[in-house]
Amino acid sequence: MLGRLGVALLGGALLLAVSAPAFAQGTGDVDRMVTNLRSGNDFRVRTQAALALGASKSSRATAPLCAGLSDANTTVRAASAAALGKLQIGGADCLERRLTAEPNQSVKAAIEKALERVRGGGEPVFTKDTKYYIAIGKTADRSGRTGDGIDRMVRTAMASLAADHGITLAPQNETPEEAKKRLAAHKGVKGFYLAPRLAPFEYAGETLKVRLEIAFFTYPEKNMLGNFTRTASMSGMEGRDPGSEDDLVKTTGESAITQFAKVAPGLR
Repeated sequence: MLGRLGVALLGGALLLAVSAPAFAQGTGDVDRMVTNLRSGNDFRVRTQAALALGASKSSRATAPLCAGLSDANTTVRAASAAALGKLQIGGADCLERRLTAEPNQSVKAAIEKALERVRGGGEPVFTKDTKYYIAIGKTADRSGRTGDGIDRMVRTAMASLAADHGITLAPQNETPEEAKKRLAAHKGVKGFYLAPRLAPFEYAGETLKVRLEIAFFTYPEKNMLGNFTRTASMSGMEGRDPGSEDDLVKTTGESAITQFAKVAPGLR
């Protein structure tokens, strides 16, 4: 049932060597693997379940794999992270949260690699539900902050709901030639490029307002098609509040990808 599974801890390095049987994608199979991941008494069963869920291409696998990041066994946690990276259907938020709490360096490395893939650094995964292939540009940050934290927040927020709207995200370093090749292999999938721009945070009295502007283009040609703005606000502020700013940035990022999914059917 388990296929061939080798697990070892060598010199503090976690090694996973798996040759798993082909995984059927039926609802029953996903349910069975979710149950095995949550309640399997043998860590090897839980590890195999995590890896199988990563290959399932099912959005229903994301939540249990996020839960698997807190498993008592390091091998299961690493497998859950790797599975989220392979699945690429959300999970960035839970990976980021676990990264700050994870005590094992090998598991941390697996989480970091998974985050890179989930954020668009790995081979994109097209499913039967994919309708749009979207590249997200670097956020033009006018908030006054330094570093690329805003860009990560916007990208992660947009990616978290992408699969729910039939969206497959393009790798951040994809070339136009690679994009054309991938789209050619998936007839009927529309390509778009989104360019986010975060306006300066607006404090007025006790109210904070965050505004995220999205310009959208054809992809990979990048011919402009239009733009829209998403805003979110919060009251009860007593001076600047970076935590509330972050929350609203994430809210506008999620709202932006949802809004684009509403606009996209009428484009082209």
